Amino acid sequence: MDNERQGRIFFGAILIILGIGLIALQYVEGFGDAMILFLIGGLFVAGYFYRRSYGLLIPGCILLGIGLGKVGESTLMTFGGFEQLGLGVGFVAIYVIDLVYSGSSSWWPLIPGLILIVTGLSEGSEDFGRLVSVGWPIIFVFFGLLLLAGAFGLTGRKKQEGALEAEEPE
Repeated sequence: MDNERQGRIFFGAILIILGIGLIALQYVEGFGDAMILFLIGGLFVAGYFYRRSYGLLIPGCILLGIGLGKVGESTLMTFGGFEQLGLGVGFVAIYVIDLVYSGSSSWWPLIPGLILIVTGLSEGSEDFGRLVSVGWPIIFVFFGLLLLAGAFGLTGRKKQEGALEAEEPE
């Protein structure tokens, strides 16, 4: 099948799915905003799988995460911070989907994703919020220990590099 025909089939299917979703929006109450976000985000993610373009995965997962946050907000009113949780899950999904689909991924989406998840959980739970407000400097200590362990060769990374240098003939 040539690329032009394959592209027409793909985009035709997307238009059909979008049309069905928009028709369903007329009959579903309460999840209208989230449904639109799910549809548009799903189209971006489908485009990522079709074109293997990382630039389509980013807005797709972010929109899906915001939609997830809207659904959580409308169903679980007592737990605050669902918008941050949903958006954080969207950022983490960028990393996970790219890692699973392409075999490697850039780690940058984990930073905003984990920050948003932690802030969402701290807004929703008073005890977790207190733990975060008092214990966040522990993160600096943890990463400092990781850096020191790497510098002294305790993580295994330094040992592997030394073993490769020893195997090279002179």
